[in-house]
Amino acid sequence: MENKNLNPTSGDDTSWLDDLLASSDYGEDAIADLARSVEDLELDRIIREAKEDEWDLEDEIAEPEPQPEAPRPAFEDPEIAVAVNWEEDDDAGLVSEDFPEEYERKVRPKKKNSYGLFGLPHLASVLIWIGIVVVCGISFGRLLWICATDVLAFGREDRVTTITITNAEVGNIDAIADKLYNAGLIQYRELFRFYASLSNADEKISAGTFELNTKFDYSALVKGMSATSSYRESIKVTIPEGYTCAQIFALLEEKGVCTVAELEAYEVQSDYWFLVGSNTDAEYPLEGFLFPDTYQFYIGDSAKGVFRRFLARFDDIFTDELKAYVESSKYSLYEIMIVASMIEKESAGSSENYDISSVIYNRLNNASSFPYLNIDATIVYAQGGYKDVIDKDLDSPYNTYKYKGLPPTPICNPSLLSIQAALAPTKTSYYYYALDPSTGLHHFSKTYKEHQDFLDSLD
Repeated sequence: MENKNLNPTSGDDTSWLDDLLASSDYGEDAIADLARSVEDLELDRIIREAKEDEWDLEDEIAEPEPQPEAPRPAFEDPEIAVAVNWEEDDDAGLVSEDFPEEYERKVRPKKKNSYGLFGLPHLASVLIWIGIVVVCGISFGRLLWICATDVLAFGREDRVTTITITNAEVGNIDAIADKLYNAGLIQYRELFRFYASLSNADEKISAGTFELNTKFDYSALVKGMSATSSYRESIKVTIPEGYTCAQIFALLEEKGVCTVAELEAYEVQSDYWFLVGSNTDAEYPLEGFLFPDTYQFYIGDSAKGVFRRFLARFDDIFTDELKAYVESSKYSLYEIMIVASMIEKESAGSSENYDISSVIYNRLNNASSFPYLNIDATIVYAQGGYKDVIDKDLDSPYNTYKYKGLPPTPICNPSLLSIQAALAPTKTSYYYYALDPSTGLHHFSKTYKEHQDFLDSLD
């Protein structure tokens, strides 16, 4: 048997004991006594080491007293304080995993308080939020209702009011909204302006006078102020036969249809077949084509709308039969209208229109013998309608005593009878006519001597 170190205090290795027991012939009692001896020696070793390390054995064995809760450490370095990532520990609260090692310690978890908005408890916060939502919802709903009552005209009285939109105000939604507000047709100008911007109302509203009801919603108001609206206030105007453009314009302004300035400034495009060849440089380019009749005009209408009605009416009365006469004549339509205007002004009655027409054409067709038409009415036109004194020396192209042939434009707007007489004059040998006061009609003569004898007889 090998020689072993049997000193039990030489270390913690007890393998010698196992070897000894394995090779021993002692009995079980001896072995048990030997084991107890070894345990005593081991206990003595542990006590000796504890004394050397100055352990307080009684404190170690005694029941640990409860320690007060350690406050969370306050760190002078704010970066360290922020960097701490506290996590719950099973035993003593929160432990930081990424906290510097020298500061790492266990603390009790801080009790979490149930606080919400503005430091108030969660229940109070929830109630406040509910209150805010309810108030906002009620306010928004009330605002929508107020807007809807104005846009849709809820609860309005049934009252008709008149509003006039001038040409200068067309396209100016601010001015139109002010007029609607002042007339009691809307309650909120800004709301109407917003609606107008969405619906392009500035392109739909036209000039004119409109009879609108306070029960109209925004859409009906815009449609009611359109050019084709059935709510536009209108008036019947009768244009007398033989009226000049100047007289017609003055009458339309008097009736409230359109101003003289707007009518004079409007330039009519010559896209109508009967205006081809007309004198567009004249003061009144449409003289002769504003057919005298009774018209239904809108109050506050535009010049374009007025002329559209006039020219549409002229196109209606000029039938295919009349067009056939123009095609068979050696004179243009514009020249025929000049003749018709002179017939209108010179005739003393419808029964003599065709005879006066024959005198004018007889002179035109014999220009070498009768270069001048000698029509007093053309001088009256040049004098602005003043006819108390006929100035036969007036230097004007309308003076048919000084200027040969036809005047530059028609001198009035003739009736249908005068147009027909200009298209189909009677065939006569008359070259002169003079008014007979005894009959109120004209006396027609073939020669100058007959004409002069008649005038002498009047003296």
